[in-house]
Amino acid sequence: RVVAAFLCVICLLWAYAWHEVHGPDVDPAVPGTIRVACVGDSITFGDWFIKGNRYPDQLQALLGSGYSVRNFGAPGFTAQKAGDHPYWEHRYFGLSTQFDPNVVVLMLGSNDSKHGNWLDMARFEADYLALVQHYQALPGKPRIILMTPPAMFLNGRKEMPFGMNPAVVEEMSEKVKEIGDSLRLSVIDVHAITAAHSEYFTRDGIHPDGDGEGLISRAVYEAIAAAPAAAAAGSP
Repeated sequence: RVVAAFLCVICLLWAYAWHEVHGPDVDPAVPGTIRVACVGDSITFGDWFIKGNRYPDQLQALLGSGYSVRNFGAPGFTAQKAGDHPYWEHRYFGLSTQFDPNVVVLMLGSNDSKHGNWLDMARFEADYLALVQHYQALPGKPRIILMTPPAMFLNGRKEMPFGMNPAVVEEMSEKVKEIGDSLRLSVIDVHAITAAHSEYFTRDGIHPDGDGEGLISRAVYEAIAAAPAAAAAGSP
């Protein structure tokens, strides 16, 4: 029994690790609904153990049955092509493309700030812009909503986990807003929205809890609901 239990635990851990790296399968959109692709990293993917609290899940509940919101968050992945895990190489890059979204909500950058990933702002800007342009070029001409990375909090720690750099994230957030302005895209400043809410980031200072995910989902809902016709048509 001990050996069987041990093997069961190993299998569960392997399955969890596989899903963390490769991501679970994504359900197809419900026919006739507006398709919303949430593209991002682990902050989009959310907590494995409380699925309903993930911001895409909360967004689906807010938008209702006329929308198909799908989670394409890839934990640990970057916007930079030279990062340790570029989003470009994750299977969700291809799946989010094939999803033929009407709306793409893009939030990447936190993992780019890691010491081993960060090169310079010019490289980040070029690769981030290329990712935006990839989705803009899809046949359905989806509406693109950019989101700055959330704020990071030491919360009593001497340094951030995973080698992430809050100063780089803050600078990166300004660049994302500049890119949005230059392309005339909607931008949600998640960094500013979360900056006063360290209480939602108690686990590691990086990943929000369900309440923090709620802040994000409500901001996205308001952006989409403010222009529902644009969402359906796929325009900015």
